[in-house]
Amino acid sequence: MNNQQRAGAIASFICASSFIIGLCLVLLIVPDFNDGPDQRFKVLSQSSLLMQVWYFLVYLVFGVSMLILSISLLRTKSKEPSSLEQITMLMSYLWSCYIFASGLIAILSIEFLFSGHFKLGDTSLDLWRDIYSIQMGLGEGAEWVGAIWVVLINTCILKTRKLPSALAYFGYFISIFGFFTLVPVLQPIGAIFGLLQIIWFLIVGILMFRQKT
Repeated sequence: MNNQQRAGAIASFICASSFIIGLCLVLLIVPDFNDGPDQRFKVLSQSSLLMQVWYFLVYLVFGVSMLILSISLLRTKSKEPSSLEQITMLMSYLWSCYIFASGLIAILSIEFLFSGHFKLGDTSLDLWRDIYSIQMGLGEGAEWVGAIWVVLINTCILKTRKLPSALAYFGYFISIFGFFTLVPVLQPIGAIFGLLQIIWFLIVGILMFRQKT
């Protein structure tokens, strides 16, 4: 196993861990986090530091790890990558930028509103509602961008045969749940997308560790 392959395997495990942390918090610790802007404001005011750490791990750490994994999976022996591989790498950067933008807006907004330098009240709640609208507009809670990446990266896996074909078909199945979140009433299905992605990332990490160079 070369260094890049090892880095990709570790990155895949980190991606899975980020999803696990994210789902555990919103499903078990603060299950009312996604119950609208007012309820989220209440959660953030009570656990601002916890939520900043959560956004850092689930968004920023995941974004970097996903890029490292993509580079490792798309590395080819040929000098010139195929058009599909170039498009997939572009999508990897786009999804990473998308995740970073959402995560940083959330982290800095929490710091601005709840650091003690801003007086909480009706005005801050109105301001938070505007920030919340921006976050939702960027697609927080909608997994369709990730679903596009899942389709592309698994198509590359299928074509290059670096990993078993069954893994790619499993990835296609996962992407269906991500595309479902384009419909607002179906956005809770994003949790299923996340759970299945955890399994996918773990399998990828294990297979990459077991492979020879």
